[in-house]
Amino acid sequence: MEDLTIVLPTLNEAGNVGPLIRALHEKLGETPVIVVDGGSRDDTAQEASTAGARVSENHNGYAAALLQGMREANTTWVMVLDADGSHTPEDARKLWDAREDADLVVGSRLVKGGGSAGGPFRRFLSRTLAGLFATFARMPARDVSSGFRLYRRDLFLDAPETAKFFEVQPTLLAHARRKDARVKEIGIYYNPRGKGRSKNRIIRYGFAFLGALWRLR
Repeated sequence: MEDLTIVLPTLNEAGNVGPLIRALHEKLGETPVIVVDGGSRDDTAQEASTAGARVSENHNGYAAALLQGMREANTTWVMVLDADGSHTPEDARKLWDAREDADLVVGSRLVKGGGSAGGPFRRFLSRTLAGLFATFARMPARDVSSGFRLYRRDLFLDAPETAKFFEVQPTLLAHARRKDARVKEIGIYYNPRGKGRSKNRIIRYGFAFLGALWRLR
């Protein structure tokens, strides 16, 4: 896709990132892929480069890596997804095909056609966060914690750099609201990760989301 760049923030995703990049190219053509690596101690960077990605580094957390990748892209659209296999190339194609009349397309577990293979606690947490942000911060999408998104790049280049972890997701939704951006939610399925261990630290990231809610309320 000539008008799309894919951004993959990574940390120790060897065994996942290479196959994902190749599968994305099968679904979306030879789309540029930028991998922003947070200091992997495995072969993530080499694997990504071999698969055709441009690899950058950013050791300042997930949020900074995401925003760096968005700045480094030079296309109208930027798609961000997880590199661990939980987000599929088939759903990436669904987001791309839904871009008409939108400035932000959110891959959502909480709308028709969406779902998650996560455990009951993670599903409960996602729905609780969605309810809190809907009640106190009037977000333009239900799945506020989804990291699977398609952004119209120029609207987000001036997004505030206040988040460090995954709370960047509601922060960017609030930025879209301030910009009067057109937001769509498309159902996607969140799968179990592939190889390796999850970097998700529920307690730490939960407090980060609550801090974001306090700022955005």
